[in-house]
Amino acid sequence: MTTDITWNEYIDATALIRETNNALARLIADTLTAQYDGAAAYLVLDENDSADFMGLVSVLDAEGSCLFKFGDDTATLPPLPPGSPLADAWSGHDPVEPWTVCRAVQGLYQTGVIFDRLPVDRLSLAESSTAAEEHYCLLLSTAAHPDFWDFDEAEKARLVRPYSAARPCQGHHAPAPRSSDPR
Repeated sequence: MTTDITWNEYIDATALIRETNNALARLIADTLTAQYDGAAAYLVLDENDSADFMGLVSVLDAEGSCLFKFGDDTATLPPLPPGSPLADAWSGHDPVEPWTVCRAVQGLYQTGVIFDRLPVDRLSLAESSTAAEEHYCLLLSTAAHPDFWDFDEAEKARLVRPYSAARPCQGHHAPAPRSSDPR
């Protein structure tokens, strides 16, 4: 009996997949941020009911304003700035086409990554916004806040979070209340 793979080869392969997933997530984030002149903060995603496809919903800024809504087959994302090295990274696929970004996100999804949940309580979303609590997101800038920080180790290994705001200080306590008793 022969084996096709050893345990160590498997561990190395999964580590390479995680590293590659993070690099692709960063490429998506850097591209959308460049396309929106630094304003893009959240790529809003929606998992379909059969859990076999992660669709694109919108691109939001840090406050929750919609920069782009996916779904119009004729709409394109803004072009990258002239001479951007990001264009070469897409290897001939044009990131102005929403389907290009969708295929990249789908590639991440199919390898089992975990995306953040959209932090709707932190955003001032317009009533007409397509973003909802059940949506996922890819954090695109350091102005973006994740909905949740404390993933367990297995989840952290699968989480793709190319950027995020700094984690709030832990253990910060409010000062003890002052007594009105003058003793």
